[in-house]
Amino acid sequence: MATNLTKIMELFKKDYIIGLDIGTSSVKMAQFTKKEDGLYLVKAEIKEIASPLSRGLASSECPGNDAEILPVLKDLFRGIDVKKSKIIVIINCPKTSMKAAKIPYMPKTELRNAINLEAKNYFPLPADDSSLDYEILGDIVEKGVRKYEVAVAVSPKKTVNRYLSLLGKAGIKPHSFIPYDGALQKLAEHSYPKEDKTACFLVMSELYTELAIFKGKSLMFSRKIPVTGRDITKAMTGVLASDKGKIKLSMEEAEKIKREVGIPAEGDEAKIIDGKISTVQILSMLRMPLEQLVSEVERCFDYYREESDGGTVDSLALFGGGASLGGLIKFLSERLGIEISLGDALRGLNVEKDAVKERHKISHRLGLAIGASLTEGKGINLLPPEIKEEVKRIVKRGMIEVIITVVIIISLLLYIGMKIELSNLQKRSSVARFEISSLQPQLKRAEAHHLASMVLVDEPYWEDVFKELSNLIFPDIYLTNMKLERGIIIMKGVVASEDAESILSNFMLTLEKGIFRNVKLVRTRDLKDKSGTEFELKCELDRGKD
Repeated sequence: MATNLTKIMELFKKDYIIGLDIGTSSVKMAQFTKKEDGLYLVKAEIKEIASPLSRGLASSECPGNDAEILPVLKDLFRGIDVKKSKIIVIINCPKTSMKAAKIPYMPKTELRNAINLEAKNYFPLPADDSSLDYEILGDIVEKGVRKYEVAVAVSPKKTVNRYLSLLGKAGIKPHSFIPYDGALQKLAEHSYPKEDKTACFLVMSELYTELAIFKGKSLMFSRKIPVTGRDITKAMTGVLASDKGKIKLSMEEAEKIKREVGIPAEGDEAKIIDGKISTVQILSMLRMPLEQLVSEVERCFDYYREESDGGTVDSLALFGGGASLGGLIKFLSERLGIEISLGDALRGLNVEKDAVKERHKISHRLGLAIGASLTEGKGINLLPPEIKEEVKRIVKRGMIEVIITVVIIISLLLYIGMKIELSNLQKRSSVARFEISSLQPQLKRAEAHHLASMVLVDEPYWEDVFKELSNLIFPDIYLTNMKLERGIIIMKGVVASEDAESILSNFMLTLEKGIFRNVKLVRTRDLKDKSGTEFELKCELDRGKD
């Protein structure tokens, strides 16, 4: 029954786990289904947001405006049953962040209050204006003191509410909100499981650049870097002097050239791009934001080295739309002196056929969406407490409905099984009764001879009485034993019928009409196989009717 219950419960689980990353210039989605041997990617897609540069900077509380994002969201989720999907959404803004912390050991019931008090030391957000959550990563002993190692994340309530509003208009109910670092941590755990390797993930997008350092699956350090894809594009819009006079590129023109040319290599022959700007000029204009990016990354590495007593970063993987900038890997590698590669978010995943188109072009942009899916909705969740409670109530109500449904189904199956078994028993009983009725004449003759021999041993003068008694036996009554002693007859037998009480009563009345008096029922007992009822009668002979 337990196995059947488990199989039935599987029917009520969510069909899909979906990671959703809503950026300023695109929306990324990764859809997984869970099988016995793990998660399988069934669909991964990126939808660009129309003309992101022309609308100006997005607000710090949201990725963009509803009019541009809603059509993209609806297009991505076309054909997906959101009610059967667990949707994990990446949430981000300049004040959304996640930190690793060490908290003195205490009862877990007191831990949240302690973390709320400690949060002001890690985050510049007032507690009343922020959504905070944490995850216990493990216990450690530091200088003889036992502590909790936790990951703590915060986001402004304004940002959380903005995402909720946007998703609500798209008809999407999120299961959880997680920060960049939460998704990257799961991606690192999946992609770099070896504990002896320290990896750095650098996610570059239009408005945000996030750096996170992981040792194995543990987040060691994270920080937002103030150099973004938009900063690099904007650096190319300065006024240029040329033989044609002063030239100034628009943001759209700069973005187009950045995507087509990338970072020109030093020493290459100069070329004129679109008749407006040379590759030498492009390199000159990009040098400042790129050198600033290198400087910020080095500062992060230095801080990690100090905090980890000399720890070094083994590799750096680039994710996000900004990682597509041509020449960026070579530029960073020459200046940082470590292994740098374009991130592959699909590395090591079970990927179903046709799940991803142009994998080599979009894998590095899917990192956050895939990392979100890999969390499976466990761990940190920045949804407001009242919504999380609502989700729990829905899950609890769903589980109750599942249990009731399971009980009804099992009861129905048991009832059907019992009906079938009863029908089979009735058929066997009918066959047995037919066989017994066919043998009845022989049985009666055999019983008569047997009883006669027993009775006449002690009472040889009552042969006529026995003959009369044998003629009174009902069809469903079988005598198994009879004694006749000093005028008292004791009869034992079986009634092969469900209506034994009525048959015995009629049999006793019939005996009273003949030569028998004071007919009494001594006892009855149902047979174990329920094929009949045993009985014992006692009566006297009316000697005047010999």
